Amino acid sequence: MDNTKKQLDTFRQLVDKGATEVYYGIDAYTIPLQKRIEVAQSPIKQIINGEMVADYHKVTDDLVNRVIASRVDKGLSIKNLIRQADSNLEIEKSNPDTLKETRLLPEGFELEGIFTVFGDYVSFISMEMDQSVGIIVNNKIIAGMFHNIFDTVWEASKPF
Repeated sequence: MDNTKKQLDTFRQLVDKGATEVYYGIDAYTIPLQKRIEVAQSPIKQIINGEMVADYHKVTDDLVNRVIASRVDKGLSIKNLIRQADSNLEIEKSNPDTLKETRLLPEGFELEGIFTVFGDYVSFISMEMDQSVGIIVNNKIIAGMFHNIFDTVWEASKPF
């Protein structure tokens, strides 16, 4: 119990220092997309549930297209890891024109959202359309841990 309290206290300190942002609903998805363009650190690394992302694109397509165009204009590449079950989604394929490289997660790797790491930031998004929660953490140590996790999973993934 003491460890849980210590972790909650650390999280509260990050929030109090402005190092953590929390969003709900559609903002939980759209604000982290925009934040990674604002931060402008390449490559952007993300692990996604492609099926859930495709559902969000149906309601945010204009914004997503503007974000992609802005990312490409700034020369920001993206490394995208998707579930094996998402291999039929055309939208997630590697595309040199949009500076996107996609690979398939190892078999059995599942998630119900998105985690993205960019520079000293990490964002986590749950993907329950109207009840989504998005958290953006600005912390070099936490981001470093997630860069390492992503890079390890990337090496274990298959080209798509």
